[in-house]
Amino acid sequence: MITVDAIHVAPVKSASLVSPDRVSVGLTGILEDRRFYIIDAIGRLVTQRELGWLVQVKASYQSEPERLRLTLPDGEVVEEELESGEQVSTRMWGRMARGRVLTGGWGPALSRAAGVPLALVRADQPGQCYDEFPISVLSKGSLLQLGKVAGDTDEFDGRRFRPNFLLQGCQAHEEDGWLGRAIQIGERLRLRLISPDPRCAITTHDPDTGERDVDTLRLIMSYRPNPIAAYFGVYAIVERPGEAAVGDRVELVE
Repeated sequence: MITVDAIHVAPVKSASLVSPDRVSVGLTGILEDRRFYIIDAIGRLVTQRELGWLVQVKASYQSEPERLRLTLPDGEVVEEELESGEQVSTRMWGRMARGRVLTGGWGPALSRAAGVPLALVRADQPGQCYDEFPISVLSKGSLLQLGKVAGDTDEFDGRRFRPNFLLQGCQAHEEDGWLGRAIQIGERLRLRLISPDPRCAITTHDPDTGERDVDTLRLIMSYRPNPIAAYFGVYAIVERPGEAAVGDRVELVE
C-alpha cells in the first residue's frame, strides 16, 4: 500500500521547509506553499541558487487570520502585521508573478543577513510562485536508490529535493510510470502527474545549512542519464481539490 510519508511546504520560496500533518490543496496547489518570495534591489527573484543560507530562514505562516513569523539565521525574529507597499511583477521561470512588497521589518532584516538590499513580497494570489507546476511528488524508494548509487546504506534526506508529497511504499522511480495518469490522495484530492521533475543545483545543498555538500546531479545522471536534465521525481497539477494528510492512502485511479 502506498501512503503519504511526509508533506512539505515553504511559506517563503527557498526558505526552510515546514512539514505539516495536514494541508488543504486548491486548484493552484497547497494554499500556504510559497505565498511569499524574495527580490533584490532591481526586482529580480532571489532563491537558494544565489543565497544558500536562505534555507536557514524559518518561516511560520497561517492564512486565516494571516500571520507570518520569520526567524533569521542569527536568531533575529520578525513578526509584524502584513502591511503591503508597492506593486511589483517578478519573472519566475518564463512567466510573471504579481505581488506587493511588505513594509516594516521584513526587508531590512533579510538585507542585514545578506549584506545587500532585499525585499519580501506577498504574492497577490496563492499558487503563483511554483517553478514549473504547482505540486511535486517523490517516493522514498527513489531516495533509497539514490543512496545506494552514492554508496550509502541510508536513503537521502527527502527535504533536499523539497517535494510537496513524499510517498512511502513505492519501488524506486515508480512515480515515473504514473506520468499522464492520476492519483488520489485520501478521500478526495486528485492529482494529474504531468512531467518529470528536472533538478537544479539546490539539491546539492545541505537542507539544514544551505552549503553545497553532495553532487546529487552527477549521481542522478550516473544511473539516469538524460541529455536535457537530471530528472528525479515528478510534477503534478490539481484536478480535484481536497485535503491531504500524512498517512493517507495514495491510489492510482486512471
